[in-house]
Amino acid sequence: MFDIDKWSEIFATMIKNPLRTFLTGLSVGLGIFILVVMQGLGFGLQNGVMAEFNDDAINSLWIRSGSTSIPYAGMKANRNIEYENKDLDLVRDMFGGKDVYSARVSLWNANVKFQGQAQNFGVRSVHPGHQELEKTILTEGRFINETDIAEERKVAVVGQTILDDLFRGTPALNQYIEIAGVNFKVIGTFSDPNGRWENRQIYLPITSGQKIFGRNDKVDMFILSTGDRDLEETIEMSDKIEAVLKDRHKVHPDDTRAVWVRNNNEEFSMFLDIFKGIEVFIWGIGFFTLFAGMIGVANIMAIVVKERTKEIGIRKALGAPPITIISQIIQESTFLTFVSGCIGLILGIICLNVLAAELEHDFFSNPRVSPWISLGALGLLIFVGVFAGLIPAIRAAHINPVEALRDE
Repeated sequence: MFDIDKWSEIFATMIKNPLRTFLTGLSVGLGIFILVVMQGLGFGLQNGVMAEFNDDAINSLWIRSGSTSIPYAGMKANRNIEYENKDLDLVRDMFGGKDVYSARVSLWNANVKFQGQAQNFGVRSVHPGHQELEKTILTEGRFINETDIAEERKVAVVGQTILDDLFRGTPALNQYIEIAGVNFKVIGTFSDPNGRWENRQIYLPITSGQKIFGRNDKVDMFILSTGDRDLEETIEMSDKIEAVLKDRHKVHPDDTRAVWVRNNNEEFSMFLDIFKGIEVFIWGIGFFTLFAGMIGVANIMAIVVKERTKEIGIRKALGAPPITIISQIIQESTFLTFVSGCIGLILGIICLNVLAAELEHDFFSNPRVSPWISLGALGLLIFVGVFAGLIPAIRAAHINPVEALRDE
């Protein structure tokens, strides 16, 4: 039941000592503010990195080539390694040939024309599995299929930026675009929300791209899904691929620049471990900051009890039960802690909203705090308020009325 006299007395005590009330509230509010902002920044970093991983399939290996750095088998260093279709076939056959895969031949800044308009965009010649491995989201039409590959069809799938900059509102499906002097029919469109560069790409069948761009059976790189294999299996898979490709292209086993195998499974696992460490660190900082605020509230309430010793003694002499005195002290500390915490929470959310607009980056996005964390923080504040006032309240309840009336 709401006791207006009790709350009037609580407010009167707080107003009577504004500096003490302000400093106590500041210590608690600052604690929750730091907790919210650090949690939000941690989530912003995690969201940004996760968005980068979401752009590609996590369960995949990305195999690229470089140049040799160590002379080997009678060959000099600085020899460029070029992959072929046979390399992809060899790697696929090593693991049963059932995994999703794609080679890639890239043409940077290709001149693309449509109805008299011309701009430069990226062109990738790929297999059908590239859609799953790159997580390409179709908005209209279809992606490259096996028939396109077998028949070397001149078809293309274009990104959202190309629709905006080149087609400018004109329906793209079934239209023809010219790439490097060759006409391609648009069979699909896509949008990639996680990559501005990805939306500037055009996808072609791998066989068409190799033939038209004079690459014969050469590929720039290839991608292979690891399916549902666990982390240890994908690491073993990655090591085997690297060893086989080095042997096939006569690369020294210790050469780290000629053959590159990026294991997304391993990188994702590493980042998860990093984020767990960051989360523990943030919660630790937030907890100790709130703990410092709790100590401040407890000290203030101890001072309050000391200053009101005579008043408490008179109440006990008039028959006030200990529970009444305890409840008043706890209510005062809980109220002060809760209000200060709410202010700190609101200011923390406002701060994150401001930072969200200023710090948006490829590896930092949407620094927000989940509602569950906010509710948990408020629950923690209530606990802090009760606990901080508990010891001073118990001390107040055990004051001897006679000694209290003699206190100076």
